[in-house]
Amino acid sequence: MKTRTYLYLMAAAILIPVALAFWLGVTMLLDWERESRIDRVQETARATALLVDREIAAKEALLRVIANSESLEEGNFARVYRLATRLNGADALSWTMLVDEHTRPVFNTLVPFGADLKGSQRPFAAEVLRADRTRVSGYFVGSTSRRAVVSVDVPTPAGSGARHVVSQIFDTRYFERVFANSTFEPTWLVGIFDAKGVTITRNHRGAASAGKPMHPEMRSAALHAGSGVLRHVTHEGLEVYGAYTRSAATGWTIVVGVPVAEIEAAARTAATYATLALLLLMAMAILTAMFFGNKLSNALQQAGSVANALARGAIARPRPTKVDEVDVLLDGLHYTSEALARESAARQALQHEREQLLVSEQRARRLAEAQSQAKDNFLAMLGHELRNPLAAISGAMSVLDMPGVKPELAANARDISRRQMRHLIRIVDDLLDVQRILSGKIVLQRAPVDLAEVLRACVEAKRLVDAGKHAWQTELAPGWVDGDRTRLEQIVDNLLHNAIKYTPAGGSITVRCKTEGREVVVEFCDTGVGLAPELLPQIFDVLVQGPSSIDRAQGGLGLGLALVKELTALHGGRVSVHSAGHGQGCTFTLVLPLRQDAAPAVEADAGAAVRPTLDPV
Repeated sequence: MKTRTYLYLMAAAILIPVALAFWLGVTMLLDWERESRIDRVQETARATALLVDREIAAKEALLRVIANSESLEEGNFARVYRLATRLNGADALSWTMLVDEHTRPVFNTLVPFGADLKGSQRPFAAEVLRADRTRVSGYFVGSTSRRAVVSVDVPTPAGSGARHVVSQIFDTRYFERVFANSTFEPTWLVGIFDAKGVTITRNHRGAASAGKPMHPEMRSAALHAGSGVLRHVTHEGLEVYGAYTRSAATGWTIVVGVPVAEIEAAARTAATYATLALLLLMAMAILTAMFFGNKLSNALQQAGSVANALARGAIARPRPTKVDEVDVLLDGLHYTSEALARESAARQALQHEREQLLVSEQRARRLAEAQSQAKDNFLAMLGHELRNPLAAISGAMSVLDMPGVKPELAANARDISRRQMRHLIRIVDDLLDVQRILSGKIVLQRAPVDLAEVLRACVEAKRLVDAGKHAWQTELAPGWVDGDRTRLEQIVDNLLHNAIKYTPAGGSITVRCKTEGREVVVEFCDTGVGLAPELLPQIFDVLVQGPSSIDRAQGGLGLGLALVKELTALHGGRVSVHSAGHGQGCTFTLVLPLRQDAAPAVEADAGAAVRPTLDPV
């Protein structure tokens, strides 16, 4: 085994017993913290029971005042009613009732004196008089109030004439005051249950819970022991520690339920911190063992690394190990590796040079082949484009040379010659313009230009040439730019020519001009043959055309859109194209920077009245 392995085993032999002892301590800490929290909950439950007993005792003392009053002994019930009302004050959740020895209600302070009291009998009075001691009832629904209530019933002293029972009735919500005066956490569940295990009130959803039975497990535990703690799941599905205690004075059971997660949270927090501390110490011990292990094994590892580097032909650069023998060996291996590396580098340089020459030759050959192919394609296209107009001109000249040719036939021949001559001139002009742009010899004659006027003039010219084959529409708003009018006309003319060329007869061509922010935006929309998605990225390259028929009836060298792109860039603008696909038409968008300064005064005044229009041309 390696030296480091021995050090790791030593560290493990020390740390494992420490970790086990620590784990035992953390477990004990968890138990102690849990018991401490539960004890606090039990104390809270006992304190709550004392508060409930105090409320009952206070009301019992007031009832004894009434039971021993001279007014009651004299049978002056109206006066007793006023005394009871005064003792109750403005408390709407507690009231007094007087019942005679025949279990008939005499009055109830909840209603005016003399009012008809529902129910003619109060059976509990006979039981209280027979037992001759105070009774605290369980949950029931009052016959007069129709509320969920409990009562404290005090009999009048024996031997004082007719006997009565003075009862203090409590709305179950009365005891929510106990919850308000106690230090309960918001997440705790606190309930008061009567001797039969029926819910009197709870701190959460008290009105909805009143009258419902206690949890069966808690009921069973409370019957077997006066106080204790039970871990159970509540009706709401929450797992809690329930601390319960039974009041000797009332027979009621007070339960304080605390979520298990809350009880164990503090203990888990302390255990987590302790565990993190242990992990930190263990990590430090492991890192220390690794450090010393590395220090001890570095010398031998460096010797092995230098030997491996020597075998690979690399130059080994060992660091001092502070072990003299190993340092001498490393120095010898280092000098040997340097000599071998120099020889290997010379061989690799020669090989690299040969590979670079081969790659350069292959690249040059591919470039030459591509250029040759492009030249052949261009020459073939140029020859085709020149042949068609020359053939038409030659045929027209032959017609003119015929003796006795009709005037209308001669006029048609001359028109053909003129049209084909214009086509030849356009081809030559495009070739010259592309050459000038690519060589950087073209110079713009900049001046303020209203792009809407340029568009209007070019559209008029194209419409006349189009001879009604297409439907034309324009939406032109003034847009002043700083540019060369001739070149701007050339851009517009090429885009219009492209729209006419690839839009079948009967289609429509729309030209729009508008200002957006600091830019003038022109759109050329047609309903022509459209463009395939793969052609969109390269449509503005030199010698690229859109789809055409096999006989090349539309003609062209593919230079028009390339000129548009370059001339637009010279004006500081940009041009783009969008098409939904074949047969869906195209939209070319020309964007030029808006002239920063105002247009010349005369032109500005004239343009003040101009508004964007929709003109069918």
